[in-house]
Amino acid sequence: MKRTSLSVIFGLLLIAFSSQAHAHLLWVNLYESFAHPPGHAIASIGWGHVLPMDDFLVSKTGSIQLAGYELIDPDLKSTALPLPDVKIHEKMKTSSGMTFQSGDLGIRKFGLTEKTKPGAYQVVVTSRDNFFSKYLDKKGKQKWAGKAMDEIKDAQKILSGLKYKSFAKAYFTVGKWTEPKALGHDLEIIPTTDLSNVHMGDMVSFEVTFMGRPLSSSPEKSLEYLTATSNAFGGPDGFFIGAMIFNGKAQFRMPVAGQLGGERLFQPGCNAAK
Repeated sequence: MKRTSLSVIFGLLLIAFSSQAHAHLLWVNLYESFAHPPGHAIASIGWGHVLPMDDFLVSKTGSIQLAGYELIDPDLKSTALPLPDVKIHEKMKTSSGMTFQSGDLGIRKFGLTEKTKPGAYQVVVTSRDNFFSKYLDKKGKQKWAGKAMDEIKDAQKILSGLKYKSFAKAYFTVGKWTEPKALGHDLEIIPTTDLSNVHMGDMVSFEVTFMGRPLSSSPEKSLEYLTATSNAFGGPDGFFIGAMIFNGKAQFRMPVAGQLGGERLFQPGCNAAK
């Protein structure tokens, strides 16, 4: 079996936080190993701000409820993967004064065999509809709640509300790259470049659809663009590259070698990131 290359991971999310810098993001990490033939791929779920892992799916700094976790084969056949156990475990103390905590970020291993169908595989995680509301309670104190606005019982006044839904994908290739097909997500980013053979300086292109139709930027409506981040870009200063979306298409030139993470849709005009 031909050795495969894993190049790009990305997450898609639709959100309405006031600042992209403070929004938790969802993504899928994917790595491959051929130390023991015929090899395997291993996936985990990322949540937070910093690649490849930042936080548990449920924590005091931000939480998300997942709806699905699956492996999609080149024929678009789906295999359901067990969802992570999001139980919050008690923090334990160490001898050095730190604390540690156990958790599940959905680590799943895919073993290759001689019968494995060649092509591009997608590891996909989707969230449930998550709601966040900002309000004044009956004493006039400002509060946040992980509920829809109509579920807030002690509100004197609703200040804002948002719905959060996220889709994240990562790809690995067995034998040869095959162009992935749309999965029917509300907002979808589909690579049109062979991700198994990307080098520094290469152009990587994507199709972007919203509700099944090509998404496009325009000054009259909104300016949508993709952003790409990577821990290979340099220091932890939040640097990312962006690409405008025209007629449902966007592209990046790879500035460095290494794993690229989190192509996301960002709409500055309406505070949306995906």
